[in-house]
Amino acid sequence: DIFDQASGPVEGIGAYIDAKMEISRRHPAGSKVWASEVMHGAPVIQDYLETTLEQWTNGRITVIQSWIDRGLMAPIDPRHLLYMVWATTQHYADFGHQIETLNNSEPLTDAQWQAATDSVKTIILKGIGAKSA
Repeated sequence: DIFDQASGPVEGIGAYIDAKMEISRRHPAGSKVWASEVMHGAPVIQDYLETTLEQWTNGRITVIQSWIDRGLMAPIDPRHLLYMVWATTQHYADFGHQIETLNNSEPLTDAQWQAATDSVKTIILKGIGAKSA
């Protein structure tokens, strides 16, 4: 897992944002199905949310809290950081039509995707005061 292998938040959260943005780029339909399922009360995946996702989330919270405790990032609520990363990265999939419309009715180019990824990482990492380990 990206978080477990990372020495600190710059590496760990940065790599996680890279991965989430790439998933949004390459598999937007999957993100839209996930969002629709959750918005409808998760009738199919509720068990997954209560088990696998909760365990994964709690594990990431532990890692993020360890970075906070080591002074590698600001003392924020790790759960809300994860929500923010999910919301921001998945926006590019779930609202791709809006983004395309606002991009002169063109899909984002490779360079624009990279710029978006870099911007998201910079905003989040600077916002949490992330330091290299």
